[in-house]
Amino acid sequence: MNTFVFQSPTKVCFGEYLSATAFEVAKDMGAERPLIITDKFLVASGILEPLLNGVRDGGVEPIIFSDVPPDSDVESVNRAAQFGLEQACDAIIAVGGGSVMDTAKAANICLSLGGDLLDYQGLNNIEDPLRPLVAIPTTAGTGSEVSFVAMIKDSAEHRKLVFGSRHLAPNVAILDPVLLISLPPKLTAATGLDALTHGLEALVATVTNSAVSDALAIESARLIFEYLPRATSNGDDMEARSATLVASTMAGIAFSNSGVGIIHALAHATGARFNTHHGITNAVYLPHGMRFNLEYSNAIYGRAARALGFSSSMDDNEASEALVKAVERLLKEVGLPTELKQLGVPEMNEEELQEWVNLVVEDPAIIFNPREASVEDIIGIYKRAY
Repeated sequence: MNTFVFQSPTKVCFGEYLSATAFEVAKDMGAERPLIITDKFLVASGILEPLLNGVRDGGVEPIIFSDVPPDSDVESVNRAAQFGLEQACDAIIAVGGGSVMDTAKAANICLSLGGDLLDYQGLNNIEDPLRPLVAIPTTAGTGSEVSFVAMIKDSAEHRKLVFGSRHLAPNVAILDPVLLISLPPKLTAATGLDALTHGLEALVATVTNSAVSDALAIESARLIFEYLPRATSNGDDMEARSATLVASTMAGIAFSNSGVGIIHALAHATGARFNTHHGITNAVYLPHGMRFNLEYSNAIYGRAARALGFSSSMDDNEASEALVKAVERLLKEVGLPTELKQLGVPEMNEEELQEWVNLVVEDPAIIFNPREASVEDIIGIYKRAY
């Protein structure tokens, strides 16, 4: 067995209505004035009331920053950090989807260490622990509640910036499936495919593959294949909601240790340029990225296909193809687009393609892909996905 390092610094708490205990959790870490980062929709929906009442019961009036866009950007991070400093906040409680989580994690950098956010861009540029952060996801997809990474959009440059450090991982993740009940079918499906992409890319990424992360990735995939169609068709199905939420966190831990790859690089570049939804964009690229990697990844994808029950063939090529076809069936079953044109992505000319390819090549995720991709390879995947 290869030498590996596995870490998961986030404490994970699962249970219905557990989000109401967030203030007590933060208080146990020494917090007195936590900044609640969320979005306007969640505030208006009333879904946060149990959490807010828990803060009030602790003798503190909730301090809320809700000006978070659907795609987290540098401007919103700076506003959140500045607001937290003005309010003398000593911790963060993040409640929302991936954009809220990434905004909170990045804002915590400036709230804790000061300086300009862009000073910390890149991997492992944060050397000191940050203020306590409690993460409460309201989607089952991003895994941000346990990951070491935040992706922040630079709107001026039309690119995604990566911030990565073990200190970015939230201290505690509270998984409350009740918060997912009102998630619409399309977003349920999109975030579920985001989680599946995390798991399937983590299996073959080249950072630190281990039996531990592989087990998490494969079990996460099993839960998503089994329960995502149910969660999509019936949002009140608490068993399905719970399973997909746990699966998302498992995949988040897996890719935090093993990395992702070309599918995420393609999705980041496409989302930055054309404002497409990250989970849906991952879903469109997923079968094409997997087939691109099969030559280098058929052994582990074949093993996964057999473990998931999609193939009994001991021929890894046959079994791997069965896994890709299972992904394609799942996309159709949950009603997600299968082509980029369905997302509103225009057919790019040669000059536009070259500019876009540069974003893909520069994305850190592509470094961990098991197969090196040339410019021609990247354009080929785009055209097949189009």
